Amino acid sequence: MKYNWSIIGHEKQLLQIEKDIESGNLAHAYLLAGSNSVGKYTVAKKMGGILQCENDFCHQCNACLQVEKGCHIDTVEFIDEGESIKIDEIRKIIERLNMTRQSRYKILLIQGLERMTTEASNSFLKILEEPPSRTVFIMTTNNIRLILPTILSRVRIVKFNCVSLSFLKEKLAELYPNCDEETINTVSLLSLGKTGKAVHLMENPESLANYLKIYHDVQNFLQHRNIADRFSYVENLTASDEPQVEPFLNILTHVLRSKVLEKDPG
Repeated sequence: MKYNWSIIGHEKQLLQIEKDIESGNLAHAYLLAGSNSVGKYTVAKKMGGILQCENDFCHQCNACLQVEKGCHIDTVEFIDEGESIKIDEIRKIIERLNMTRQSRYKILLIQGLERMTTEASNSFLKILEEPPSRTVFIMTTNNIRLILPTILSRVRIVKFNCVSLSFLKEKLAELYPNCDEETINTVSLLSLGKTGKAVHLMENPESLANYLKIYHDVQNFLQHRNIADRFSYVENLTASDEPQVEPFLNILTHVLRSKVLEKDPG
């Protein structure tokens, strides 16, 4: 590949994006779709850096550094913080995109496009249909089915998938050569093929310890024959201040699937 993406996997998707850029076939709107924590938004930000950098994504110029830090004047970033995107916020975004451009492009990065309310989506559709000159929308979604068909028809969709366990182990070993094999194996297992989650766990020991606890909790949960004990555990799980439900369900699904495959390998 031409650019230094520093991404685990997704070579096919990155090559498609590079081809679009190099061939002059750049779409005005991209939607990177796939499950959470596979690295979609990381790719979106790096794509923004490539488009704003005048030196082949050098990672050193002001444009590269500002896009990475989220403070580039012509790169509007809308990070998913768990809140819905309302029409007033879309109006502010439209106003900013219509301001005079000082860089190569006006770029709008939206994490979690499905968070838009119907009213906001209809408002957003107008600028998506008639964007200002040299404006590029780069958006991500964890659930493409929640997005209006009229919006989907106006974007170029790039689908992202989870990677295999063996591939993830190999790449983590390359990226973290000083890390012990046991940690690499544990992170690969707990990441469930999600490259973004794997990097996060490698670089955040507290998160890794929490995921290990959840994994052991899942094992204990499955060993409980008493239904009342299971309900009690789930009740405590949902009452926790920490976001434990999603990782618990993900790991539970993975463990159950592994048990089924062990019993029926054919």
